[in-house]
Amino acid sequence: MPSFTCMIMGTRHWLSAMLVALLPVLGAAPASAQAQLVVLELFTSQGCNSCPPADALMPEWARQPGVLPISLHVDYWDYLGWKDTLSRKGHNIRQQDYARGIGNRQIYTPQVVIDGQFQAVGSNREAIEAALAKARKQQHVPLRAERSKTTKGWQVLVPDMPNWQGEAKLLLCRFDRQHDVTIERGENHGRTLSYLNVARAWNDFGRWKGQAASYAVPDLDGTDWSRQGAVVMLQMLNGSANGPIIGAIDLKP
Repeated sequence: MPSFTCMIMGTRHWLSAMLVALLPVLGAAPASAQAQLVVLELFTSQGCNSCPPADALMPEWARQPGVLPISLHVDYWDYLGWKDTLSRKGHNIRQQDYARGIGNRQIYTPQVVIDGQFQAVGSNREAIEAALAKARKQQHVPLRAERSKTTKGWQVLVPDMPNWQGEAKLLLCRFDRQHDVTIERGENHGRTLSYLNVARAWNDFGRWKGQAASYAVPDLDGTDWSRQGAVVMLQMLNGSANGPIIGAIDLKP
């Protein structure tokens, strides 16, 4: 069976002490704010028989305050006989970017990456709890969100950080809240599996270099908030690889 798990060991060398210098956004209209939000990304596949235990843990992470779990389906197990109906090519690339950033040559399922910098095997509850504890201790950029009274569009506000060094991108992930899928072939043949917060579309819509700024969030027209959701992440750039997620906000109507 070619599904496997192998722990990725790496070092953290991302966030600087400059995060203590956070200042409020000046001149912003009243906006919604959230407590620190930790983003948990599960790389999974319908064709991987090691993945269902990790998928089953996702509601547990969703119940934890301040944690947003997202399922990212990959397609590199499709050759086993079942094409993952929720996969996106970009998820393979995102996982490979994380592997480069951590300093590992391999990717696997089920893998959890937390805030872009801590990883664990997706079915290992204790390891994920430990990674979440580390992530909660990191300082985050407090993003705020507001809706235009005229266009009804979303704006995300990022505060000023004097002496900030580096660059981060504003990343929108839209997701479906749940999918139940009956697997007809492959290693999970005959099983009906439930997937939580399934990532469906991504938009890179801005760059941030420490300045106070407001960014218009794209492509949310027609969102059915009863079945769908959206999160904006502020993610550090590390050359061609993804760096840590240093801020996130769960958009809600």
